[in-house]
Amino acid sequence: MVLTIRAVYHEGQLQLLDPVDLPEGQQVKISIETMTEEEAVRAALGDSVRWHDPNINIHPEIEAEAQAIEDAFKGARPLSEIIIEERGTQL
Repeated sequence: MVLTIRAVYHEGQLQLLDPVDLPEGQQVKISIETMTEEEAVRAALGDSVRWHDPNINIHPEIEAEAQAIEDAFKGARPLSEIIIEERGTQL
């Protein structure tokens, strides 16, 4: 069985960002593929966002909306940190 699970490396440990359905004690083999910040955002938001393709000529209203979303995320804490913090308080 192959599962693709997002994780973040934090204080020397990999912390999972996605739930896993494995039996207790199950051994696994891990391959690590790093992601760019853009890839991580796309993976986290998935199909809930219309992604802009710079090769397509789009309407100015859509471009303005995309820029507003990008501006809203600038300077914000990474989503992975927020998830780790929330999961830490739930344990």
